[in-house]
Amino acid sequence: MNITSWGENSEESILAFEKQIGFHLPEDYRQFLIKNNGAAVNSQTFFVKDLEQDVLMDVFYGITNSEARSLTLGYWVKEYADEVSENELVIGSDPGGHQILYITTGEDKGIYYWDTNHFFKKSREGEGDTYFLAETFTEFCDLLRDYTYTPS
Repeated sequence: MNITSWGENSEESILAFEKQIGFHLPEDYRQFLIKNNGAAVNSQTFFVKDLEQDVLMDVFYGITNSEARSLTLGYWVKEYADEVSENELVIGSDPGGHQILYITTGEDKGIYYWDTNHFFKKSREGEGDTYFLAETFTEFCDLLRDYTYTPS
């Protein structure tokens, strides 16, 4: 994974965030937040099988960010309060503002690509707007590949 980390975070800040949202984060994701507190993703893509589409990853949100509130997990918890269920968390986005959704428990547990503005035809046609990517945060990170431009 090719990222520019936003710095370390403390266990205490993660615990405070978990108290705020009302659930515990999966351990691999907690460790990422402690080590990196979010990150800019440097020219990495992931493949969305159901859309048959490579997507460029932009950022993983952190607990805090001195540059913009919109780069924090708490911002997106409030922004999508009416759309995201408990034990779900928006953890990142692509450059077009589509979100990476983490469902942390239950039968749908995993990481999903959320086509929030129905950019893709499949989403516009009412076939849903979330697309499964991986079961865990680590598995999702393993999907990230270097972007290479190939002219058509």
